[in-house]
Amino acid sequence: MKKVMLTIVALLMINISYGQFTLGPRFGLNSSSVDFDPFTVGGETVSSGNATAGFHAGVFSRITLGMIYIQPEALFSQSGGKIELSDNGFQQIKELEFNKLDIPVMVGTRFLKILRLQAGPTISMLLDAEAKGLEEEIKSGYKDATIGYQAGVGVDLWNLVLDVKYEGNLSTFGDELFGFPTDQNQNQWIVSVGFKLF
Repeated sequence: MKKVMLTIVALLMINISYGQFTLGPRFGLNSSSVDFDPFTVGGETVSSGNATAGFHAGVFSRITLGMIYIQPEALFSQSGGKIELSDNGFQQIKELEFNKLDIPVMVGTRFLKILRLQAGPTISMLLDAEAKGLEEEIKSGYKDATIGYQAGVGVDLWNLVLDVKYEGNLSTFGDELFGFPTDQNQNQWIVSVGFKLF
């Protein structure tokens, strides 16, 4: 293990020396939704609704190895989704809100000098979850950590890094809502802006 860590540190130092390592802050907006099969509890039908807007902020780095680059990120992300509560024709719209630490690791390639294609896994660690306007505790119905994927395109303009990505789940995000068993998945579109410090 110690040899592996030393090798990684050595590679990072080589990349920094040859200008192949990039580090900087990034932030942006995301549009997310929570998808699940409708269910009825207490005479009320619960179903998934429209997407909601959120944000993310953190840091990214990029290691370039010839035509390929690896771009790990660490981001605080606020996302969510709307749910519909229907009872005898009366409908309420409520928002679910999730605070997470997202760690995507993108692998990509550049073409036409400024454009990029990328995809890779992401690990999400749930920090908090709530249903706005409802007193029910919902965090226990969601997994502490999930694995997903991201894929998208990017543009590098001078020191600016622009990315548009889609994120989906590879594992179930939640298995319970309001005490009712239901498999839930969260999908989102992500638009990010980063700045290369070096």
